[in-house]
Amino acid sequence: MASPDLPLWAWNLIIAMQAHEYQHASSDPCLKGVLNAVPAEARSQAEAIAAYVQQARGHEVADKAAKAWSHLMTEFFPKSDGEPEATS
Repeated sequence: MASPDLPLWAWNLIIAMQAHEYQHASSDPCLKGVLNAVPAEARSQAEAIAAYVQQARGHEVADKAAKAWSHLMTEFFPKSDGEPEATS
């Protein structure tokens, strides 16, 4: 099944509506009707795009945390001469 050819703003709008509905479905289901008007293949593709972006952000956060931890360890526990360096 081919994905719909939509402009970026349309993908972002669908993703934002899906995220809102997911977060507030029990208390504020007002977008359900609007999302039902979006073709199923577009909703499915938007879910895949959102999952990919979330995963990429997760990797970015993990990389930043690892670098920050490494920097802190170096600041608090500097390597002295004669001690072997730890490898990562």
